[in-house]
Amino acid sequence: MANDKADNVSQLKTSCCVEKCVKKNDRMNFCSEHYMWFKEGLINKTGHKPTDFDKKFQAFQSRGKKAA
Repeated sequence: MANDKADNVSQLKTSCCVEKCVKKNDRMNFCSEHYMWFKEGLINKTGHKPTDFDKKFQAFQSRGKKAA
């Protein structure tokens, strides 16, 4: 009887939510690199890039931050 309740447990996602990233998530479903991107506005909370990603990524690189 106690075993029946254990079947209701769901697994949390353990990998980064950004497409094609297989690293383990550290914060808010992002790996450490993509979490920095999220904080800088390069991706949204679901892991998708905005329409002006190229412009934002160039500005991010020019500020001297570590980027991929």
